[in-house]
Amino acid sequence: MIGLVVASLSGCARLDRRDDHALDPNLIEPATTASADGEHGDGGARRDHAVVRAQGGSAPATDNPPIPPIPDGSLPGEAPEPADELAAEAAAVVAADDAAARQELQPRRPRGLSSIARNRALYDETPYQRQPRLDEDPLDGSDVPMSQRDPFLAPWLINLINQDRWRLDDDPDRARRDRLRRRAKIDIRDPDPDTANFPNGAYTLPKGRAYIENSPLGLYGPSKTIGASYNWEYLVRYGLTDNLEFRLFSNGFTVAQTSHGHSTSGVSPLAFDFKYHFWEENPDYFVPAMGVEVYLLSTFGSPAFNAGTQPSINLLFDQSLPFDVGLEYNLGITGTQDLQGASIYQVSFQWSFQRQVVKDFDVFFHGFYNHAALPRFQSLLPSSAIDQSKAVVMGLGGIWTVSDRVAIFGSYNLGCTPSSPSHIILTGFAYAF
Repeated sequence: MIGLVVASLSGCARLDRRDDHALDPNLIEPATTASADGEHGDGGARRDHAVVRAQGGSAPATDNPPIPPIPDGSLPGEAPEPADELAAEAAAVVAADDAAARQELQPRRPRGLSSIARNRALYDETPYQRQPRLDEDPLDGSDVPMSQRDPFLAPWLINLINQDRWRLDDDPDRARRDRLRRRAKIDIRDPDPDTANFPNGAYTLPKGRAYIENSPLGLYGPSKTIGASYNWEYLVRYGLTDNLEFRLFSNGFTVAQTSHGHSTSGVSPLAFDFKYHFWEENPDYFVPAMGVEVYLLSTFGSPAFNAGTQPSINLLFDQSLPFDVGLEYNLGITGTQDLQGASIYQVSFQWSFQRQVVKDFDVFFHGFYNHAALPRFQSLLPSSAIDQSKAVVMGLGGIWTVSDRVAIFGSYNLGCTPSSPSHIILTGFAYAF
């Protein structure tokens, strides 16, 4: 009886060793492997190594070659379940997507754009959206089925001119968040003050926001027709919509020298002004941002400075040039009155090259032909409709953005023709609220 029990126990031990071989054939050689040491030969040594490794100890010294490490999950009970593998893989994919999304939302400094264009894109989740190619379908990315799309007359023109930068975003919810984010944040960098230089920008204020631009120092040298003058000009701007701006402008308190050496003072007339932003800049195809400004110079002011009711219109352009230079230029027709009281209309042109030197400080080189974009120079009145002024003024200036609400600017300019003021000195500030 005792012999039977011992034999049974021995058979069970051999059966367990065979099961271990089936789980990992590289772990222990089959029991039939012959060796000079019999049961305690090479197979026994391998089993000793495996047991020691499984228990976390060190293998005993042996003359046999070292056994390679056991792969993870090769011991019984360590292999992960299939469901656990799928869950781990899904978690890794989600983590990778989250990391990519966070990276996409990180602020990126644009390249090849002017400081004005960079400031304009600061509050977009995905700034600098890719501009569509001219040969693309303008409805790509929309949910309109192909069977319901009627062909456009000039699809390339639709892709060339983008009315609103929000519409470049494929996600309408994200585009709406960007628009509301710009309205919610007061930032005088977008857009820059208009009275800082001679041209006016093509961009308008966010809906519901306002600027007060004030230039308490405006000195104008004499020209061949009019003497020197001093102005304290101001401009009030309000965003009726994101693309439409209402404005009030005046040269304010004015002291002007007359032809007889005397001086007269009073309040310059008020101009009612509207500016509309047509479309965004498309730097891929060198298309500038465009707007239009229409103002009406009224007779609401001192009689000494009354120039009649004069309408004027200007086309406004903003464009990014190489080396992060911004070009701002206007082309328009300006209504004025000569010294004989006759109304005349002159072609006018204004321009400015602007570049950021350090953060929040830009310098510009600007000028105008005949008139500035706003009716800010009484000294440019021509003596008659035949002898129209050909004023050309150029100068240097700078804009310092002190905070999100306040900007300070100034410029020094020289006249280049006899009809131009000998010099113009402008210093002022703007406040946003």
